[in-house]
Amino acid sequence: MEKNNLHKSVTFISAFSIAAGAMISSGLFVLPGIVYDKAGPAMILAYFIAGLLMLPTMMVQSELATAMPKAGGAYFYIMRILGPKAGFIAGVANWFSIAMKSAFALVGIGTFLTLLNPDIPEFQIRLLAAGAAVFFTLINLFSTKHSSNLQTILLISLLVILTLFILGGYPQIKGDHFSNFFSKDMNSFFGAIGMVFISYGGLTKIASMSEEIKDSAKNVPKAMFFAFFIMNIFYLLVITVVVGLLPHSVLTKTLTPVSTAAHSFAGNIGLIVTSIAAMLAFITTANAGIMSASRTPLAMSRDGLIPDFFSRISPKNKTPYTAILFTGIFMVVVILALKIESLVKVASAFILILFIMNNLSLIIIRKIDLRNYKPSFRAPLVPYIQIFAIIVYTALLYEMGFKIMLMAVIFIILSLIWYYYYARNKDFTQSALIMLVEKIMDEKLEKEAGHKNIEEELFEILQHRDEINEDFFDKRIEEGMAFDIDKKMNKNEFFDFISEKIEKKTSLDKKEIYEKLCEREKLSSTNISDGLAIPHIILPGKDIFEIAIVRVKKGIQWHDSGEPVKAVFVLMGSMDNRELHLKSLMAVAQLVQNEEFFEKWMDAHDEKDLKSTIRLMPRSRK
Repeated sequence: MEKNNLHKSVTFISAFSIAAGAMISSGLFVLPGIVYDKAGPAMILAYFIAGLLMLPTMMVQSELATAMPKAGGAYFYIMRILGPKAGFIAGVANWFSIAMKSAFALVGIGTFLTLLNPDIPEFQIRLLAAGAAVFFTLINLFSTKHSSNLQTILLISLLVILTLFILGGYPQIKGDHFSNFFSKDMNSFFGAIGMVFISYGGLTKIASMSEEIKDSAKNVPKAMFFAFFIMNIFYLLVITVVVGLLPHSVLTKTLTPVSTAAHSFAGNIGLIVTSIAAMLAFITTANAGIMSASRTPLAMSRDGLIPDFFSRISPKNKTPYTAILFTGIFMVVVILALKIESLVKVASAFILILFIMNNLSLIIIRKIDLRNYKPSFRAPLVPYIQIFAIIVYTALLYEMGFKIMLMAVIFIILSLIWYYYYARNKDFTQSALIMLVEKIMDEKLEKEAGHKNIEEELFEILQHRDEINEDFFDKRIEEGMAFDIDKKMNKNEFFDFISEKIEKKTSLDKKEIYEKLCEREKLSSTNISDGLAIPHIILPGKDIFEIAIVRVKKGIQWHDSGEPVKAVFVLMGSMDNRELHLKSLMAVAQLVQNEEFFEKWMDAHDEKDLKSTIRLMPRSRK
């Protein structure tokens, strides 16, 4: 397992706050006026449909994040599944899109500062935004736990204000504002859906931090689903109140629709409070962005795609300080020196490209029978939903126009130039795509000798996900023998089989081993529970201890009556290792007490998977 793993300090509540905070900013506080101009009152439906279009990618990310909970999120999965070239493009796209959206969110605070102080100059707004970027960069450098806790406080404050807005505004709604619901043509309506959809893109960025989330197998998908449904409800309720309060002529011209609506029923107090809420929303997006964006350079550096110093982790704070500093400095430069609007549109295109690659990745990895691909959440209706999503996202990408597409292509070309210059001769994990091609062609493709198999890496990831620190029993299982028998046999036939197999591991011949097994069986049956036997023998010599595991799919008839044995642990050791013998018996007892053991044992693909099943089973390890 990696020594530079990040510390698991992010709770479910913090993960939810990061996902929800990344999802809500300009999409709620700025965009409604622009979308209303395109769709009229039907923008409420546009927001609802945009949310539904987010579901396929959210489910894909939930599955991949629970199977591979590593820093970098989308980059990490795409790298392992589609290969290093696609992975590098995904890494650049992931980091750039999140960092740009976060910088834009901080600059967006200026729109609401002008409501409170109309005379504030633009450069002062940019200075304040840059100062906020520096502040959150420092918080993230100091502690992921503190920055995620701050995110929770900010989000709760935001949701409280939005709840007050909904409760205060709902009684004032004018029903006639919803008449002529579909007042615009369908092309405009679908264009509105595309505009809104990008606003939901931040939801999945929590996957970039899955390595730091406690009990990530449960909490990553749970955080995403809770954030999706709760924030969708807030989106729809707030939008409904805004449409119900503001006349058409006002709503189509305002860039601060929520604050303008609040002013209509609560005066200046409503305007000030909702402006504060908007600034909180932009801040939560920026803070979540710095946290999640910085994990991509860390992951890319671990893989050797960019220099090693990006993967440095603070020994004290357990934060990727170099990657955080790089992301924070980039945001400050963008805020102060560049025109953000066009770059943000390119970032939106990158989000769509990432979503397409994510959905394609899930289709590919599901086509390969990887024994260590064990997500705790599985997306339904694969590949049909994913194919539909890829088609829709491609259409949305096309709608962004030639200029944005050209800029995205230039970024991709520059990324590939860097890859060929810096990383093309490095060794990477064999991609799942190569394995799929091998499966289709029914032959092994040549690969560099140093390449790591994806199965090995997935196994290490599962150990880290489930917080498994291997003990002596796991190591003995890894180093020991494993056999998978596909025929029915009786006890004596099994003893004859195993005696021949373990003869090479001992100083005894096959006959002596067979006799020892039979003698031990006469003392008391080693068929200690239904379906399980633990035959064991004492070997001559010192410091000897071996374990052999055997699965007999059709069972061993151990006794004349009783359930056939399908799992056998053969223990062999010298007298001086009796303590290891007893510890092994305790380990096996803990394994079989798990209700899922026999199901997973029988579902294992082969001998290697039998070993993996044992080494990944939860039990007390000391």
